Amino acid sequence: MVHSLATKLTRCCKTNLWPLKKSYTTSSSSLALAITHYNVQPTILLIQCLAEYPNPQISSFLQNGFSRITTRAVGSLDMVCEGLQVHGLVVKNGLCSVFVSTSLLHFYGVYGLGCEARRLFEEMPERNVVSWTALMVGYSGSGDFVEVINAFKHMRVSGVDCNQNTFSSVISACGSLENRLLGYQVHGNVIKFGLDEDLSVSNSLVSMFGNFGEAQEAWNVFDHMNERDTISWNSVISAFAHNLMHEEALECFYLMRHDHNDFDATTLSTLSSVCGTVNSLKWGKRVHGLAVKSGLESNICVCNTLLTMYSEAGRCGDMEDLFKAMPERNLISWNSMMASYVQEGRQWDTLKVLNKLLQMGIKLNHVTFASAVAACSDPDFLVEGKAVHALVLVAGLHNNLIVGNALVNMYGKCGMMWEAKQIFQMMPERDLVTWNALIGSYAENEEPGQAMKLFISMRKEGMHANYITMINILAACSTPIDLLNHGMPLHGHSVFTGFICDDYVKNSLITMYAKSGDLKSSNSIFNGWGCRTSVTWNAMVAANAHHGHGEEAFKLFVMMQRAKVDLDEFSFSAVLAATASLAILEEGQQLHGSTIKHGFDSSLYVTNATMDMKLGKVFMK
Repeated sequence: MVHSLATKLTRCCKTNLWPLKKSYTTSSSSLALAITHYNVQPTILLIQCLAEYPNPQISSFLQNGFSRITTRAVGSLDMVCEGLQVHGLVVKNGLCSVFVSTSLLHFYGVYGLGCEARRLFEEMPERNVVSWTALMVGYSGSGDFVEVINAFKHMRVSGVDCNQNTFSSVISACGSLENRLLGYQVHGNVIKFGLDEDLSVSNSLVSMFGNFGEAQEAWNVFDHMNERDTISWNSVISAFAHNLMHEEALECFYLMRHDHNDFDATTLSTLSSVCGTVNSLKWGKRVHGLAVKSGLESNICVCNTLLTMYSEAGRCGDMEDLFKAMPERNLISWNSMMASYVQEGRQWDTLKVLNKLLQMGIKLNHVTFASAVAACSDPDFLVEGKAVHALVLVAGLHNNLIVGNALVNMYGKCGMMWEAKQIFQMMPERDLVTWNALIGSYAENEEPGQAMKLFISMRKEGMHANYITMINILAACSTPIDLLNHGMPLHGHSVFTGFICDDYVKNSLITMYAKSGDLKSSNSIFNGWGCRTSVTWNAMVAANAHHGHGEEAFKLFVMMQRAKVDLDEFSFSAVLAATASLAILEEGQQLHGSTIKHGFDSSLYVTNATMDMKLGKVFMK
């Protein structure tokens, strides 16, 4: 059809018999339909023929409609080379009206060709609000939000008024960059222009305030909207989820089902993430059921978030069932499986997935390798870890921050401190995780002096410590000399910096003093603790057990129960260790029964402590 159309039009051009009586709109629509459904090559041929045999009416037609439609058709047909040809022909034949240039801007924006779009825009003799907005949308599509804001500022300086699409683009950019000052200014302009009731603008405002961490402001905008669509509801649910207001996100979904009665893949993906964060398996299974009921169980984004939800809930079996049932999988799906296996301590399964991906020829990313490296963070997997490290080098991801951190941690946990330090020193970029990984490695390998030196170097470079840093260094101090040289100064530092208020830091201080032989100081910290958590009690029970004060440890455990503190696997392992030193088998067996009742009997810590308790009775007979 389109070939015959091109032939007829070419013949008309050559004989100057163009059917001028037909309206340009009708001709444009016919051509657009033909181009969209068939091949764009005859269209390019047609432009060449029309340019070769000029006609004033034809030229006007080209400037006002045909080239614009052609450009859009090229964009929709995923043919970049042809689009560039059209641009060249349009420029060559002087057909660059504001309409044609704006359509070309849209074309470059669709394909993420920001430099070409900018060059075209700067060459445009005339620009209108649509041109500026097309440029901003192109930048936004490429993730270049800084340029979106720059374009907006230049547009305002140029005196061009904004429309709803302009505001939507710049509001989204402000949200992504968390530019609060400009975001609030743009919100004021929206109200000034009377566009605060526009659906697209309001949706962008809800998302922006959500990114700012201002969920209440997001809700206020949403609550005053006269019209809402699925995007509106998704935006406000996402705002609550982003700000860890999980109950509000779930309540909002309940209202959405009642008032709007419609949802999409984005809704379910957000809800799955919420359920994973709050570890609500019951809600997560409901979301999964809705996905099946609505026919969205095959949507890859929904499936990937459900995979993550099951992983965070520790339901590896459900995760594997879902993964096997997925009709389509991408690298995110495979990465989720690897991360789950690492979390479950299933190193071989993690490496099997890596091997499968290599066989499939899928291009791996830093997330894949970070999981694979983490799976090898055990001396028994050092050989495999070195092989994965080689793959990282081949893939050119050795300079990636996340992969580098994983490698430092892996070599440290394998006792290969020279290699860990070499990786650390060669990293082009380091963050707090990097420093903590190496400090923690020195602590695990009982090198408190090196850990302290690294801590001092970290502070000299302007990197501020966090509670994990303090826990790692304190864990390295296990002798009276370590306590005197490093532990006590670190205790003072934790008081000065406020880290002493953190439960885990206090726990580490109790443990450090106990391991160093100063149980009196451990008791002093414990007794001065106003609100004690299970972490506090566990540390004190373990400290007394470590010093052979089994009776005192047992008394503390009983006091812990009376205080109605939640018991965990560490509580039971600590008190079982105390009963082992006393060789009181009857009490130990009662405690073992309690571990079964509380569901901790399968814990490795509890199992080992139970074995010690039973063997303690045997050898003390």
